[in-house]
Amino acid sequence: MTNRGAIGEEFVRRYAEENGISVAKSEHRTDPTDMTILGVPIEVKTASLGANGTFQFNHIRHDKAYKYLLCLGVCPNAIVFNGWRKGDISEGAAGHLVRMAEGQSITFKLTKKLSDMLPVEELAQWIRLNVRH
Repeated sequence: MTNRGAIGEEFVRRYAEENGISVAKSEHRTDPTDMTILGVPIEVKTASLGANGTFQFNHIRHDKAYKYLLCLGVCPNAIVFNGWRKGDISEGAAGHLVRMAEGQSITFKLTKKLSDMLPVEELAQWIRLNVRH
């Protein structure tokens, strides 16, 4: 899981830089957020497409200091994404969050259909239009 997450974060960093978008990746896995894009703290979650045609983005936390959640989905022949403001996630705009384990309320998972995601070619435009302080 950690390797998948690190690969997703590295992909987002390189993609943003290639599109002239300033990005700084966190130096340590224990840092409060994964990276900053345009100076804004971003949490990146990566999942592969499951046999049922959905992505399961795990370990989403409300207590981390990110402003946006960016979900990166890896398909056999494509990469897709979607993203939301942290407040929108808390209010259910990203979908229904499910607790990772019964009886705890720290980490959640978000399941998204492939049809809920956007083609990665739109990521730079999404960042420029949506990521704000």
